[in-house]
Amino acid sequence: MQLRVPARRGEEASLKHFPAARNTTRRQGVCMPCKAVFLDVGWTLAYPERSIWEVFADVCRAGGTAVAAADCEDAVGALRRQFRGQQEQAFRDGARYSDSDAEFTGGFAQMGALVRARFGIEADADDFNRRFFAGFWTEGNWRTFPEVLDVIDDLRRAGARVGVLSNAPTNLPAFLDELGIAPLLDFAVVSATEGVRKPDRRIFEVALRRAGVAPDEAMHVGDMYLEDVLGGRAAGVTPLLIERGERSLFPRFPESEGRDLQPDAIVRDLCAVRDRFLTER
Repeated sequence: MQLRVPARRGEEASLKHFPAARNTTRRQGVCMPCKAVFLDVGWTLAYPERSIWEVFADVCRAGGTAVAAADCEDAVGALRRQFRGQQEQAFRDGARYSDSDAEFTGGFAQMGALVRARFGIEADADDFNRRFFAGFWTEGNWRTFPEVLDVIDDLRRAGARVGVLSNAPTNLPAFLDELGIAPLLDFAVVSATEGVRKPDRRIFEVALRRAGVAPDEAMHVGDMYLEDVLGGRAAGVTPLLIERGERSLFPRFPESEGRDLQPDAIVRDLCAVRDRFLTER
């Protein structure tokens, strides 16, 4: 999650098996055909049927504090937007982004801390977080968007190498299998398994190696501007920001708002990604 704090430049992140990042850039003056599509998971391929904000509100109400889901989103979203410029500058200054299961859960715990502070909830933090994850990060709460399976199949039939590139815990493959996505993929790159997360270019380089393509032959689709768009650009791939409306992570704070994005860099579903791929082959 974007609330997680990156390592400052000069600090070594705790990575597991990464060579030094190479300097990959788009080939000047050459339009390379797209050969691979990398896909984020949360709010790109799948969504929680009970949203993150509804689950936070449920946990608050169970503890005796009546809170609306929209108020929980506002508590996190407003602060996130206030500091997004600093986070993006840290990325441009060379921040490094490690990951693990503990760091993944820690990102949501930070959100929970903001919700508790905003509404004066004095519940035990560990108990609050356990209740949240029991309702949110469970296979039964997640659904694929309607077009996802057909589009992935179409992309592969059209010759694309298709893989997941997601900031997620090590149990993501089980989720993908339960959702019916796993059998359709050529590969999956999971941040907690690799020890590094988006927007760090090194995790994009892992995906490029798995796909066997050059950066200017790959497209990446995700719902976060810093992680997916800025990270993708820095790695030399073509990024597309997907915005799912009410099924976005922050529906009241659209990711594209106030960003330097052309209209064709934003898609609303994977059908538009398929169409884009077919025109860039």
